Amino acid sequence: MNPVHYEKITAKQVLNPVKTPAMPFEHSINPYRGCQHGCSFCYARAMHAFLGLNGDDTFQTNILMKENAPEALREQLRKAARSRKGLAGIGRIAIGTATDPYQQAEGRAKLTRGCLEALTEYPVPLTITTRSPLILRDLDLLRKLPVYAVNISLNTLNRTTWRNFEPGAPSPAKRLETVRALTDAGIPTGIFMAPMLPYITDGRDELEELVAAAAEHGAQFVMASYLRLSASDVKVWFFETIRRHYPQLVGKYAGLYAASAYAPREYRDPVRRFVDELLERYGLRDMDEEEEAPRPGERTAAGAAASGRSSGKPLEVAWEPPASVPGGGCCAAANAGAAAGDAAAAVAGAGSAAADGAAADGGFTGAAGASAGRGESAGGSGTARQNAGIPGAAQAGAAAAGTEAQGGTSLAPEPDSPPAQLVFSF
Repeated sequence: MNPVHYEKITAKQVLNPVKTPAMPFEHSINPYRGCQHGCSFCYARAMHAFLGLNGDDTFQTNILMKENAPEALREQLRKAARSRKGLAGIGRIAIGTATDPYQQAEGRAKLTRGCLEALTEYPVPLTITTRSPLILRDLDLLRKLPVYAVNISLNTLNRTTWRNFEPGAPSPAKRLETVRALTDAGIPTGIFMAPMLPYITDGRDELEELVAAAAEHGAQFVMASYLRLSASDVKVWFFETIRRHYPQLVGKYAGLYAASAYAPREYRDPVRRFVDELLERYGLRDMDEEEEAPRPGERTAAGAAASGRSSGKPLEVAWEPPASVPGGGCCAAANAGAAAGDAAAAVAGAGSAAADGAAADGGFTGAAGASAGRGESAGGSGTARQNAGIPGAAQAGAAAAGTEAQGGTSLAPEPDSPPAQLVFSF
């Protein structure tokens, strides 16, 4: 694993408008770019293209820290408070829509804490999404703020699955402990069971185990949402993880994601119904999946395909409830060679899709919790990009039109509006 490089940057603003109508908030705050959690499914890998960086392991080893984030936020809030609409014009704020605000760097940089301190002076309703128990450090501030939800991202209790997909994130056990501690402190807290991974984390037994654990640890709600693969950077890296750890599933994933960023409705709907049954059984509030809320001009056949709606055709790859894959084996094994070719085609097919919404995350060492295998970051990124045929020039082109600049220069407003999926952690 490459050493982590931290770079201080200056932002013109950190309170960014979210223009996606489906999102339940109007502004977002992300004090960091890149995330040490290194989740293989994180949509924010695609955002590194705006900086002229790759979405491979560069995403978790090149961390940009907006060193003036608290000051920039305080100035924006001050101006908003003096405006005609006042603070009410800001609406709701989501912290952690692109990268985890409590990733390892926050332990020393305290940029997220600084932003919370500014918000205590100009209180605005907010939500925070994280995988990290470091959030417990800031309980003193959270108690003073109008927090309407803390969302702890957790999609599996299986340690092998966790390490395969989230090499730098805190353990599932630590996250559950965090839910309990926040709930006991009177902070509204729930679990984002996202992204659910077909054939890996969506087996009946695994889903029930997770929902039961959420209820046991005091979660007030659960929001379940499926994996979305849209941007090529995300898809390339994710398929490399599947090839490495679950080669027998490459063909199945290629079939599910070849034509859309989403698995087909015919696959997802039975799982959604089962999750709904679980939430009712365990007395948990449901947070409706936002990933497919209709948007203007999205009623064409192409729009339906992009959001994973039913194609009207028979589904060739169905949900197999008993086929949970704790560490690797599941379903009928596919021919790995042929499947890899199918996967490459699926990756290429996603190249033009827009970047999707979901939370990135991180683990850390110290008093707040144990490190989650920081040395186990998935490698092979360069090979993955070459094999998938994604030209590096595409990243450079995106960077030329990007909205951020490195070094000590000021940064323009960033594209923080998460596209269509409410998987903040995802």
